[in-house]
Parts: sequence; structure tokens; C-alpha cells
Amino acid sequence: MWNSKNRIIRIVLDIVLYLSIFITGLTSLFGPVAPPYFYISCDDPSIRRPYSKETVPAMMLIGFALVLPFIVMTALEWAVPPSCDGMSPLRQGLRRSLRYLGDLLIGFVFVYYITEIMKVLTGEPRPHFWNVCAPNVTSECHQPYIKITWKDCTNPLGKSKRRVIDSMKSFPSAHAALSVFSTVFMVVYIKQRLWNKCSKLIAPWLQLMWVTWAIVCCQSRLWDNRHHWWDVLAGGLLGGFGCLLSLHYLSNWFIREEDCLENEVITADPNYMRHNSRFSQTSVKRLISTTSETDNHNDHRQDNRELTDINGFNVPEETMFSLLRL
Repeated sequence: MWNSKNRIIRIVLDIVLYLSIFITGLTSLFGPVAPPYFYISCDDPSIRRPYSKETVPAMMLIGFALVLPFIVMTALEWAVPPSCDGMSPLRQGLRRSLRYLGDLLIGFVFVYYITEIMKVLTGEPRPHFWNVCAPNVTSECHQPYIKITWKDCTNPLGKSKRRVIDSMKSFPSAHAALSVFSTVFMVVYIKQRLWNKCSKLIAPWLQLMWVTWAIVCCQSRLWDNRHHWWDVLAGGLLGGFGCLLSLHYLSNWFIREEDCLENEVITADPNYMRHNSRFSQTSVKRLISTTSETDNHNDHRQDNRELTDINGFNVPEETMFSLLRL
């Protein structure tokens, strides 16, 4: 009962924390959160470029960064399943791909959150800032630098308030951060799952496609006059570093656990299943070969194996023998 209550409390707390991060990011993206102020120079040509549509809109970014990885991971987990007979390959693929998608989504949200916070705190104008905002500071242009807020914008293009505020949030590039994040995630995943499994070229080819996507996405931010080159560079570095942390602490570099052995032990001993309903992935039973003695006269080998839990739990003897007969 106490374990059940702790689990419920933990789940509720996780949901509240993730929602707080998600809502804060959405508020920064769609809400009235603007940089307090920043300084510009009227003679700066880097903020007087024309406004243009995005080559990679937000929905396309989400599709390539979240939806497509889920489809590819499901297909690969189905095509290259672990050696387990107790579960269909498709079911295994869906289960594992959903687990990895959760890791990808958590890292994705955290990187996006950090990016949006940095945008608000730095307050750097985008390359098309002057065309979108057109601040009413003509009389002050004789000064080297002018202090600007979003209230100084005249909005000659008739854009929404969100678009006007967004023209002041250039550093770092969220598109670069999220595209590089998903690319590094998938490149490592393909390396772990598909390298030298069938064709020698299919894994490098898929990795090249993902790297090409990241390059095009990052470069499009320069084509569309949405970011300066240092914004894209900083976003790419942030996304790559965030992905490495996610791979290490969340996905464990896609190393598969001995799920088949877990299922066999649980099936063999119903009492263990009843008393241990929460079967932890990290607390799995391992088959340890402790001794191997060879008889030089009749070449007869005897193995002494013992099933133990990481926490020191000994499996009943009858369960051990039922497992060894499999």
C-alpha cells in the first residue's frame, strides 16, 4: 500500500513539473513574454534584412524531430528484435520505441525550455527586426546605441503582437537546437541498432539523411533572415550537448536490457510476481556462471549457476531449476 502511494505521488509530481516547464515554454512562444529591453544601432545592416516566410515551419520541425524518429525506431525495433520468444516483434518494437520516444520528448522539452529562456534574457533582434518592428526612434539615431522595447515598435507590416515580440528573440536558434538534438539522438540510435546488421551502407545512409536534415534546417534559418550565424551555432551546440545528456541519463545509450530473462523468471514463479508487482528494469535477475570445472578423464563439464537479484534477493530453488530447463 505504501509503495503504491509513493508511486502515485511520484507520478503526480513528475506531471506537475513537466507541465510547469511545458507551459512556461508555450507562454514564451505564444504569450506576451518579451525581452525587457535591448540596444540597437540604427546603422546596423544585420537587422535591416527583409521579412520572409519560414522554409521549415514549426509543425515541420516537430514532424521531423519527434514523429519521424518514432516511426523509424518502431520499424527498426520490429525488424531487429532481441532474442525473445515470449513477445511478438511488433509488440516489442512498439514498447521499446515508445520508451525511447519518451526519452526523446523529455530531452526535447528541456532543450526547448532552455532555448526560450535564453531568448527572453538575451533579447537580440533578428535580422528582419527593422522591417517587422520599425521602432519609432528616428530622432535618436544620432546616438551610437538606442535602448528599445517592444512598445517602441510601429509594426508597419501589421503583424500580430507575438510576431513583433518574436522579432526581438534571435539568440539562440530553437530550430537549430531541436534539429541537432533529434539528429544526434537518431544517429546514435541507428549506430546501436543497425550498424553491420544487414547492409553495410544502410546505417550510414540513414545517418547521412538525418545529418542532411539538420544542416538544411539550420541553414534555412539564415536563408529566411530569422537568425544570425552565431545564433545557429549556439543553438546547435546547445542541442548537441542536451542530447548527449539525454542519451547518458535517460536512454542509457540504447543498451538493451535482458527483458526476456525477466519475463521468464516472472512466469516461472507466480509468488514472485504477486509480491513484487513493480518489476524494476534496473533490478533484474541475472544468470551468473560461478564455476566451471572440467574433468580431464571423461571430458564432462558441470556448471553451477545461481540466480541472484541485484539487491541480494535469492530466487527459490524450484524457480531456478524451472528456468534452467528452458
